[in-house]
Amino acid sequence: MLNCIKKCYEYINNYKKLKQFVNLNNYIPDENLLKKWASSEWIEYQAWIFHKEFMTLDKWKMMRNESINFIDPPLISIITPSYNTDPNMLRECIYSVQMQAYHNWEMCIADDGSKNEATIAMLKKFALEDSRIKLSFAEKNGGICHATNRALEMAKGDYVAFLDHDDRLSVNSLFCVAEEIYNNRSIDVIYSDRDMLSLNGLRFMHLFKPDWSPELLFSMNYICHLMVYRKTLVDRVGGIHYEFEGSQDYDLILRVMELNPVVYHIPKILYHWRQNEQSVALNHDAKSYAYKAGVLALTHALKRRGLKGEVRELSDLWKGHYRVKLLPPSDEKFSIIELDGTLQVDNFVDFISKKMELIKNQSHSYIVFVSMKLCFDMEAIKEMVSWFNIPGVGLVTGKVVESSKKDKSNEPKIIHAGMVNKKDGYPLFIFEGKPESTPGYMAATHVVRNVPYPYPYCFAMRKSLWSELNGFDSLFKGPHAILDFALRGSTERDNRCNSSKNRTVYTPFAKFILKENTPVEELWVESDAAYFADKWRDYLLKGDPYYNEHLTLRLNDMGLNADVDALALDSQTNG
Repeated sequence: MLNCIKKCYEYINNYKKLKQFVNLNNYIPDENLLKKWASSEWIEYQAWIFHKEFMTLDKWKMMRNESINFIDPPLISIITPSYNTDPNMLRECIYSVQMQAYHNWEMCIADDGSKNEATIAMLKKFALEDSRIKLSFAEKNGGICHATNRALEMAKGDYVAFLDHDDRLSVNSLFCVAEEIYNNRSIDVIYSDRDMLSLNGLRFMHLFKPDWSPELLFSMNYICHLMVYRKTLVDRVGGIHYEFEGSQDYDLILRVMELNPVVYHIPKILYHWRQNEQSVALNHDAKSYAYKAGVLALTHALKRRGLKGEVRELSDLWKGHYRVKLLPPSDEKFSIIELDGTLQVDNFVDFISKKMELIKNQSHSYIVFVSMKLCFDMEAIKEMVSWFNIPGVGLVTGKVVESSKKDKSNEPKIIHAGMVNKKDGYPLFIFEGKPESTPGYMAATHVVRNVPYPYPYCFAMRKSLWSELNGFDSLFKGPHAILDFALRGSTERDNRCNSSKNRTVYTPFAKFILKENTPVEELWVESDAAYFADKWRDYLLKGDPYYNEHLTLRLNDMGLNADVDALALDSQTNG
């Protein structure tokens, strides 16, 4: 009873303090603003927004009331460097913070020597009207890194969230972040999905991200916006490092991840990245120095971790995608097991198990399994094995394509570029049958990334993993056994928090070509699929951790998960 009374007093005191600090009633969005901020350039995406994520005023008020009742709610400091910002964009940026359903925030704006009087006047006006907005002015322009560090120095929050001066938060952003922290105080890093704002101020170009994917981070800064850190972690790594100007956010997450933080992904669009003539969002060549800084950030990351290799930008993709080429382990041996003609789809488990029994006393650290129907060179094998330099990687798989002679265009078609979990036990092969040059959504076919499991006829494995897991589940007959093996080996995620054990990596730089006039290997045994789906039912229902729930499983093109007709009707109703 005393505890209940104590909590009631805490609720009342929290609210009184808040009312003394700022009048919340001054910062409530109206329905017109909410509809305007939900408007899209794309018809299908517009329908999806109204059906899936449209924020009504009633929903907003429910979030506000819920957050006010949080006991010891985390203070979130918004970190925003500014410089000669267009006043209209700056106004919308700050409005998007003030209109948050979550109340316990401060906005730390460090102006970097703006000469635009309208920009300066706008900043001073907002700070005068709202005491949650803190300002710092520099006499001269010092660059985004210096400005960001000045903003961090002002921050008193438990967590810091980074917001560019011309971008916009969704009005539920901080509530979603605070809610996850409130329910799990161990979370160190949170990121969300995002989309873009066109030159017309309308939403488009959605980016639905996977859950925490350490090896994908070597290929691109897939996290970027929205990014929220526990403040003490940012302090521990020394804040923003000036030598990475333009890719300072990339360098920061690479350094923070070396502290083994608890990372959480919110699969919602909580950030809107604005296009303008000077931004990377519109013109990838606008800040070419930023991508050079990205190469430098990755190079430093390899050195800090004792990894030998080289980094370069991928010239065949849009800017911001990188190729980390690691050297294979120099003091470790690997063995290649050829999957020959005696291997059939229904004796996969017996075949692999017998081969592993034969080599169990050999000193090899890594085992590579490759079908004899595939052409490859030793560079492909070394590429797969090289990723075992990274602790936590247990399995590696490559890219498999048809022979170019099978198609009149002389361009091979994709057989395997990564698989996705489905509830029925039959995985989805993304971009299967598409030309090899197809990069796909988030360049999925062209970059190193995490996947739930490897292609059964082309993969490498840490030998120790076989004994650790006692080999395959003998109740399987066919290749579902390796899918089961990979899931057993990895640490099952807990509510989208990161897993660090025995991850599977897909690398397109280990390329395997199906021999001419050779049929694609048979893969699945029907009884195995049923057993797999039943055994992993709870896991599969959560969705693939490396594939966003808002992307389709009906097609293999990673398109928006939308029933177009139903969403269009719903859009008209909401409109």
